[in-house]
Amino acid sequence: MVDYTHAYFILPISLWLVWRNRGALLKIETVSIKIGTVPTRRFSEWMGLSLFLTGLLIFIFGWRQDYLSMSTISLIPTLFGLTIYLYGSAIAKALSFPILYLLLMVPPPLGILDNITLPMRYWISVFTAHILKMFHYPITQSGLMLSLGGHEIYMGAPCSGFRSLITMISLGLVYVYIIKGKAVKKAILLGSIVPLALLGNLLRVIGMCLVTFHFGENIGTKFHDISGFVIFFVLILGLMGIDSLLSRFEHE
Repeated sequence: MVDYTHAYFILPISLWLVWRNRGALLKIETVSIKIGTVPTRRFSEWMGLSLFLTGLLIFIFGWRQDYLSMSTISLIPTLFGLTIYLYGSAIAKALSFPILYLLLMVPPPLGILDNITLPMRYWISVFTAHILKMFHYPITQSGLMLSLGGHEIYMGAPCSGFRSLITMISLGLVYVYIIKGKAVKKAILLGSIVPLALLGNLLRVIGMCLVTFHFGENIGTKFHDISGFVIFFVLILGLMGIDSLLSRFEHE
């Protein structure tokens, strides 16, 4: 699925987060062995085995019925169950974020994907047209088509920003997870991810329109192909700026 090409780096990041916390996980395992009781361990083993088998059943059903989303999401209960069975519930709790992070690999059904991307494509074209009109550019908007100085720019699926939005959410979640700070600070940063990613995509589309208008469609197409970094910089710099501002308030 084109809009889910970001999924290739979700698993490596999840594994890196587990490796990053290896010291804390080793301490938890040592403490669990010292204070654990036989009934508690047996309960954890049964709970883990139940979750593991449930995940396998979900995978088999999704695979037989050709439900990609269901067969992919089965990875979550399978991993939780296997972790609880082998290492205990304390380790599974510590690994909750890296495991749940894998949910970002799950592609939404095509019908839901269309319902999300079509409105995003429409509104990005509306906002782009309004902003460029404010600066007296000769732009008109008709549905998903923008006409600017004799050039027609169609807001295709990549222009919706959905792929970039999911990619930036994936990176933003890791940033918020690894930084130090109170829960309120992290909640504010989490709430900033989507607006910053949408703002980055809007700036990207406006930039593409301006490059096309001033330098032609060939240069505009090249800019479109390499302009993903705009959203990345807006998100990362925005999160770092908000993080720095909130850190100042914490120390005052």
